[in-house]
Amino acid sequence: MLVGNKSDLRHLRAVPTDEAKAFAEKHGLSFLETSALDSSNVELAFQTILTDVCSKKQA
Repeated sequence: MLVGNKSDLRHLRAVPTDEAKAFAEKHGLSFLETSALDSSNVELAFQTILTDVCSKKQA
């Protein structure tokens, strides 16, 4: 999983979202942008990681 943080600071973005998504796709990763400031996608990121780990343990 590739997680972009501080998504609330769009004006300071170092990597465009499209570029990050393309990188994640190329490397077989899921992609999320998060912001601790407004709590967007933080819980989802952890849930996704846990789901992936549990799935791989069962395989």
